[in-house]
Amino acid sequence: MHPGPLLTTLLLGLIAASSTTDDPPRPSAQAPQAPSTPPTPQAPRAPQVPDAKAPPRLIGPRSGKDKDAAARRFGADASVEKAVLGGLDWLARHQDESGLFDPDGFPMRCADGGACDGIGKGQHGEDMPCPFDAALSAMATLAFLGHGHVPGAASDAYGGVVERALLALRGHDGDRFALAIATQAFAEAEVLEGKGRWQDDVERGVAGLLELRQTDGAFGYAAPWRPGSDVPYSALVVEALMTARDAGATLPEDLGKGVDAFLDSLELKKGRLAYLLDGRSYGYTPTTTNGHLAAAMRELLDVDRSGERHRAHLALVASSAPKWAIEFEEIDVPGQGKVTAQIGELSLYQWYYGNLASFLAGPDKFRNYYTATKRELLAHQRKDGCAKGSWNPEGTYERQTGGRVMATALAVLMLEQPYRHRRRD
Repeated sequence: MHPGPLLTTLLLGLIAASSTTDDPPRPSAQAPQAPSTPPTPQAPRAPQVPDAKAPPRLIGPRSGKDKDAAARRFGADASVEKAVLGGLDWLARHQDESGLFDPDGFPMRCADGGACDGIGKGQHGEDMPCPFDAALSAMATLAFLGHGHVPGAASDAYGGVVERALLALRGHDGDRFALAIATQAFAEAEVLEGKGRWQDDVERGVAGLLELRQTDGAFGYAAPWRPGSDVPYSALVVEALMTARDAGATLPEDLGKGVDAFLDSLELKKGRLAYLLDGRSYGYTPTTTNGHLAAAMRELLDVDRSGERHRAHLALVASSAPKWAIEFEEIDVPGQGKVTAQIGELSLYQWYYGNLASFLAGPDKFRNYYTATKRELLAHQRKDGCAKGSWNPEGTYERQTGGRVMATALAVLMLEQPYRHRRRD
């Protein structure tokens, strides 16, 4: 498929490891004999304390002075905070009773006076109900977690929202798209809360994702129908796995090497990257979006960051600063009549990975990209009616599939970038 979210449902065969235990010792039928000498008193045993997890390496400071310092350092000022709160308010108002954020059903939650437009659609923009409720709900959940909202916390205004969403995300392991993003959400929730409630979800998600690893070292959404990895799904999985590492998950030692080798095998043109090996035979040409995704993956994995290809990707990111430049006009097409034509390009999906890659690459690279991101997102946030706080789904992937839920979640996540992740320095 073209470089957008990878939107198909597939049931996975998750393998559960079985274990056996020895039978407990049977009690003796013979009465115990009194000891000839009194036993030596034993000192009381110290309570067993679980091993503490290592400090987060990727998940950034989501509360307190550390969060404030990161926000100031990287440019998340009061105007950004106001926009983030507005986006979260819209998402919370449109969460359904199940805990999900239904991309085509959210207008049912709209206030009186007119429903919000911008519902999600089919995989390629078909006029049908969006089939990716769990995946896009996980993305929306990440937006709340990114701001530091702890699931179930009584003192947290959105604690209940996050709790309901996480509980609703359980049981969607068969949807590969949802599996990756939900695993990331469970990992962030576990690190923020620190009570072990989401640990099993993290471990199960990591096991399921690693089952999808291909022989080329990365991850393929369409496999096994089309063997081999692809760039967009690998990007989703890599971010999920590196986040899960902060929650204590153990990852393969050759993960970075494998993904790097896969990326090296793909056609490259001025930083733009192919979707998969032999992409042209499937109708794919190297794209700017895939270049952004590859840059983010190598930064996340800390692999080959000084290589020529990575430098080309980062240069492409730097030259593709966000700009909301898209319009739609009605034109006459012979034989078709009036047709809506798109002028310009826009992809919040691409911007998301550009922000992530440039943030991890260094303050100088991030400063310019994030400044442009803030300018465009703050200027285009809705300020009227029930849609107040959200973003119109005008980007290619948001308009075709994810709708207003996806656009708003992505926008909030990008604005939270200064404190959402942690740099190596």
